[in-house]
Amino acid sequence: MAVRAPGGIADLDAYWSAILHARDLTGDLPADRRDAFGAAWDGMVTRGGYLDAAFDFDPKFFGIAPKEARVLDPQHRLLLEVAWEAFEHAAIPVAAVAASTGVFVGITGRDYWQWLSGDPNSYWTIGNGHAFAAGRVAYTLGLGGPVFALDTACSSSLVSVHTACRALAHGDCDVALAGGVNLVLAPGTTRAVAQTGALSPQGRSRPFDADANGFVRGEGCGLLVLKRLADARRDRDRVLAVIGGTGINHDGRTATFTTPNVSAQAGLIDTVLAAAGVSARDVGYHEAHGTGTPLGDPSELEAVVAALGRREGRPLYVGSVKGNVGHTESAAGVLGLVKAVLCLHHRTIAPQANYRALNPRVDLAGTGIEIAAAAVPWDDRLGPCASTSSYGMSGTNAFAVLSPAPPPEPAGEAPAARGFPVSAATPGALAELAGRYATHLAALPGADYPAFASTATGGRTRLKHAVWVEAAEPAGAAAALAALAAGEAHPAVRALDADEPVPAPPGRAVVSLPGYPWQRGTYLSAPA
Repeated sequence: MAVRAPGGIADLDAYWSAILHARDLTGDLPADRRDAFGAAWDGMVTRGGYLDAAFDFDPKFFGIAPKEARVLDPQHRLLLEVAWEAFEHAAIPVAAVAASTGVFVGITGRDYWQWLSGDPNSYWTIGNGHAFAAGRVAYTLGLGGPVFALDTACSSSLVSVHTACRALAHGDCDVALAGGVNLVLAPGTTRAVAQTGALSPQGRSRPFDADANGFVRGEGCGLLVLKRLADARRDRDRVLAVIGGTGINHDGRTATFTTPNVSAQAGLIDTVLAAAGVSARDVGYHEAHGTGTPLGDPSELEAVVAALGRREGRPLYVGSVKGNVGHTESAAGVLGLVKAVLCLHHRTIAPQANYRALNPRVDLAGTGIEIAAAAVPWDDRLGPCASTSSYGMSGTNAFAVLSPAPPPEPAGEAPAARGFPVSAATPGALAELAGRYATHLAALPGADYPAFASTATGGRTRLKHAVWVEAAEPAGAAAALAALAAGEAHPAVRALDADEPVPAPPGRAVVSLPGYPWQRGTYLSAPA
């Protein structure tokens, strides 16, 4: 998995830390957007969950000319970066799976059109159309599987995960990259959402809370690398969680086009659980859509009670990451799904951000359902599974149920490591990455060094500027890389030719490695 979230969050560890500590990651409208549109923002609540440096991008890393990069929607740029990071987190070199990998992207907004000026050209179309968001990821990484861009409004990214799971099940692809993206770049869509009455006048998202009065708009991007479980076990991949079942339906005809349907929501949960062979009592945590709106929260909790409640001594905790990041719209479903996976992985139910007391329109007495006011250990009192829902303003509902990762296959003792490669697209990026590796290795226990070397050798794509670090223990590797970062020669570091083979990785282990092999450039304003 890989994510971008408000509050400067660019990796899973930071995302989990913010969720675990119930941090509110929302803030004021970034200056670049206010400056670009000036008085058009006046009279609106503009507090929201904004990404830091949303326009930063290294086009050369992805082979994109600066002229094209300037008119490329920053949402497309984010997808490229997060796709690369997701494969690196999975320790799967892209080339090894490219021919059989599909791309499934949830995307709704087209705010960047309002930044562009001058005469439209072909770059505008392929840089901003939704179809090209998914297609560019496949083109850039050389992926040959099915490619979709999906728009069901707020449920888009969880619908994309559902679609990816179906494609895997039917053999349309062997690997799927699935998720979504959302950026709030221009005032027009915010004004339109404000006119629905859904935004909080105070600029706070308070899911399930007595003071909930709407949501704030949020930004983010999340992508998952998915495989059939049997294939992942065969390939000795690290499995974070198992998606046991997914489903989608529609609210049908309700009081108004955007009014939720409790029966449709509850019915979808029942259908997916039954197909997955999971009982309601097996679900220990449910990551809700949880917008914090006066109508949405009570309706959703009513559906959760109907489908998952009344559990006779077995509690079910419900939460929503929107309390941390705001409503990230077409990225909301995948950011909630990532949170649920992290709760499973860390065996902890995170506390609900911006929660004080239950909405008085909701009665959970006797249902077994609770909102976590503090972190809760995921022990035997709880069911082993997690679930998540995402509901689109379009009426399209999505639901997924997750099981814990199975125990890994016994790997045996990994052979001693001789060293590992480090590579990046430019010399400057190589030096920066070497510095991050050096810091990480300086604190790495010696017993973990073979796994580190294995992942660095077999789990990352070799880029143009590469070196081999000859070291049998982490302290020596850290010293060599610190020298490389400082621009100094070191006897343990030698340059690698583009096609030069390196020793096979010792065993098949997967660990997270710090940093990504690019340097950021900046395209902050619309082109002249």
